[in-house]
Amino acid sequence: MKIFFEGTISCKAILEGNKRQCDCLYVDRKKRTKDFSYIIHLAKKKNVDIQFCSREQLDELSQSTKHGGMLLEAGSQCKQTLNQQINGWFCYVDGIEDPYNLGSICRTLYASGCNALVLPNRDWNFADATIVRASAGAFEKMDIYWINNEKELVDYLKKYNIPLLCAHRKDAIPLYEYNFPEQFCACVGGSFRGLSSLLVSNSTQNIVIPYGNEVRNALDAPSAISVISFEVLRQRNWR
Repeated sequence: MKIFFEGTISCKAILEGNKRQCDCLYVDRKKRTKDFSYIIHLAKKKNVDIQFCSREQLDELSQSTKHGGMLLEAGSQCKQTLNQQINGWFCYVDGIEDPYNLGSICRTLYASGCNALVLPNRDWNFADATIVRASAGAFEKMDIYWINNEKELVDYLKKYNIPLLCAHRKDAIPLYEYNFPEQFCACVGGSFRGLSSLLVSNSTQNIVIPYGNEVRNALDAPSAISVISFEVLRQRNWR
């Protein structure tokens, strides 16, 4: 499936990420910046076709005017499976249905220094361009692994003796009282259905985010991941 990706941030991330087959870079013939020159150089280096177009042609190809003068036609991501050991810490996220939320999660995890993201295997091709843009390219930059079921993840963690930390209230330690190890997997579920019983029953330690007011509802996944991931970064910077 061929997809049009809009804007310099998305185009640059895809060309640098090497996760997709790139077919053609479409560039506004009247626009030149340092970013444009660098991306054109990348495309040439990777033997990607380059077409210089009018603004109207770009509008027609993308069916929008938000492309900023650049489009990249590319295929679907090459998906990685959990067949090798991940160094450092990584995050498994379930219950994400909104591509903007997935993009935000990727952006946050990448910025906080997370080493990888694990996701349930599903077809996101319908929203690939949205995810890449919402993630500011992080969806292409960070390692992402896909699993067919959660038993794969549990077996993987047991095989490599990796602690499983669940964002789950029962028997939990407050986030700011927990010292994160060098290697672990953090699991965060959607705000509606949370984490599965399989993951919770295999948890090494449950963690809860303390609230400043009496709130019965869980944070949504992007918010919870932001709080957790930057606490991990804070601890590692101050050790």
